[in-house]
Order: sequence, then structure tokens, then C-alpha cells
Amino acid sequence: MIKSMTGFGRAAARGRFGLFAAEIRTLNHKFLEVTPKLPNSLGVFDDKVKSIVKSRIKRGKVYINFVHETAAGTNSNVCVNEKLAGTYLGKLEKLRRQLGIEDRIKLAEIISFPGVIDYKPDLKDTSRMWPLMRDVAEEALQKLIKDREREGSFLFRDIMKRLRRIKGTVKDIKKSAASNVLSYKKRLKQRIKELSGGYAVDKGRLEIEVAIFAKNSDITEELTRLSNHIHNFTRTIGKTGEVGKKLDFIAQELHREINTVGSKASGFNISKGVIEIKTEIEKIREQLKNIE
Repeated sequence: MIKSMTGFGRAAARGRFGLFAAEIRTLNHKFLEVTPKLPNSLGVFDDKVKSIVKSRIKRGKVYINFVHETAAGTNSNVCVNEKLAGTYLGKLEKLRRQLGIEDRIKLAEIISFPGVIDYKPDLKDTSRMWPLMRDVAEEALQKLIKDREREGSFLFRDIMKRLRRIKGTVKDIKKSAASNVLSYKKRLKQRIKELSGGYAVDKGRLEIEVAIFAKNSDITEELTRLSNHIHNFTRTIGKTGEVGKKLDFIAQELHREINTVGSKASGFNISKGVIEIKTEIEKIREQLKNIE
């Protein structure tokens, strides 16, 4: 079953090294692009997190946000970036004087700025963190996939409904095309009579004109290809994995064939059917932009 490229998943777990929480959200994209956002203390796991995601997701923009709250008593080092804190303080003091603010800047305000205080676990502890972190990432990823599958099922039903409409309209066009030549012959015969003042129509010439019309307006080949593309689309959309690009290619071929039908054939019913099919194809292609 097809999957949507948009979704969300979240998971959290607590262990001896504190709380680990992961949020994963995905958006539409032509290719796979993974952007992890990990705390500095977990930056060594950046590639591992990407590897887990790439093993389960094939297309879309993926944003991963990891949060780590250190447990009390763990063997972690609290680091203070004194140089950065001094820079913050200098900038704030300058701003305070420029604005004429009398309140003094407090320490609590300085340490709240990004990068002033950081936690750096020992390398030994860092390697032990990965199993729990991996489990959290995989759980969030599984929830994300279920969310994508759920939205994918809605897209599937909508697309199949539109494909059935296209299939039915193709049948109607086939019926109209079969009677189109006879209708043209009748109109042409009547027109010749009107222009010739009621004289007998040259049947040989009439048949030649009708044959030329029939040849130029023959859409049998295009309708056959349309039916084949519809069959191929139906078969492909039922497969698992990355099918969005292939489905979009088939939809382009559908659009190309129905354009040819519209340019070759005439008649109200055929023109009406061409417009209806084009409309449905455009709506399908909009939906395909969100399929993995």
C-alpha cells in the first residue's frame, strides 16, 4: 500500500543516563533528505540516526529532533563556556547603557543563553547511551510510518475513485468515436446538397472525404494506450515501496495521450470527455506529490 510523505512520530524513554525523547516529522520532497538535530552531547550518533531513518524511509524531507535530560548522579561533566558567557555579558551591558536601563544583569540570565552551560558525558558513558537512544528513535520512526500509511490509505481511495472515473469516460469516448464518422458523413452529405442546390452527391468523392476524415480522426491507438496506462497505474499503486515517481510518470503519459485524443477527434461528447479526464488527471498528480 502506498504511503504519504507527510507524517509525525514521537517516542521517549528513561534509563540510567536520563530521559531520551525523539520527534520525527516528514514533508514532501523529490528525494530523501534527513536533517537530525541532536544535543552536543549526542552529536557522535548523528550518522547512526541517519542510517536508521534511511533504512525505513525512501523519500521526503525528514526532520529529527532529539532531547536528552541527564539523570542525577550520572558520570557527566558540566562545562561552562566562560568566554562565551563574557561575550554575552559585554553585549548585554552595552545594550543596557544604550537603552538607559538601570537593572543589573543577573547570572541566571547569562547561563540561560545557548552554549554557556553544556553537559559532556564521558566517552565510556556515551557509548552506553546508544542502545536506549536507538530504541527511542526506532519507536518514533515506527509511529511515523504508521501515520504515513494512514494518510496513504486516504490518498489511495481518492486516487482510485478518480481513476475509475477516467476509465468510465474512456469507454464513453470509444462509443462516441465509433459513431463520429457516420455523423460526419451525414453532415457532409447534407452540406454538399445545400451548396449544390439539391443536385445528387458524388458518392465516390463523398466516400473519399469520409475516409480522409476517419483516418485523421482515428483515436483507436490513443484509447488503447490510455487503457494500458490505466491498467499499469492500478497495478503500480497497489505495490509497496517507493512508487510515487513511477505513478507520476504514468500520469504524465495519461495526460499526453488524452491531449492527442482532444487534438485529433471532434464532437461535443468527445471534447467533454477529454476535459473531464484532464481534470481528473491533474487532481491525481496533485495527490501524487505527497506519495513516497
